[in-house]
Amino acid sequence: MNLIQFFEACASRHAMIVAFLAVLEMVKLQAVLLVQEKQFGEILVKRGKAFDLVFDENGAIRQVDEEYR
Repeated sequence: MNLIQFFEACASRHAMIVAFLAVLEMVKLQAVLLVQEKQFGEILVKRGKAFDLVFDENGAIRQVDEEYR
């Protein structure tokens, strides 16, 4: 998925900030990767190696849910 298109789909500035923080958290958890194939090229969001470990069957982030209980 193209990162610019992802953020353009956000309904408001607040939603964009929340989406950005969520992307950063998913990168930290290695659920997604940010890939840029050439300098000044588009940035893509790709599924990371830990995607299936991070998300449960309902799509919730397991580790975040556990941290906030």
